[in-house]
Amino acid sequence: MLFKDETDKKVFELIVGINIRFGRLVQQQLKKLNMTFSQFKTMIVLSQKDNITQREFADMIDTDTTTVMVLCDSLEKKGWLIRMPDATDRRVNRLLLTDNGKKVFSQALPLVQTIYNDYALNNISTDELKTAVPVLEKLFLNINTCLKQTRKQER
Repeated sequence: MLFKDETDKKVFELIVGINIRFGRLVQQQLKKLNMTFSQFKTMIVLSQKDNITQREFADMIDTDTTTVMVLCDSLEKKGWLIRMPDATDRRVNRLLLTDNGKKVFSQALPLVQTIYNDYALNNISTDELKTAVPVLEKLFLNINTCLKQTRKQER
């Protein structure tokens, strides 16, 4: 892989490394609740926007319907999610977290927040974070724009 310079290479390595290691730390904590990181990420989305279709959910997390089906199957087996037929189109399922799902998610969230607050942000000042945010936002927007363009090309 070619990079413009060592700084570009370092930023790439750090982003990938943060993503991998944060995921591993979170996964370790979520094991206490018999939850995977993928299930947790699914529950984050559904806790913010409940009663969406599987297709809407797939679009929100940038994945295919097969992956969503597998995620939903695993959550449904644990009693954390139900799929309800849409009132106007019985071919469409709507996703709803169960009361038990909401309860376990409310137990998982503090575990993840502790990792982020107590470890990831350790020795990082508010000023340092404020300096980093604009650059991270630009990276995010650039990648998001590229993703949208490639989706259009695939259609």
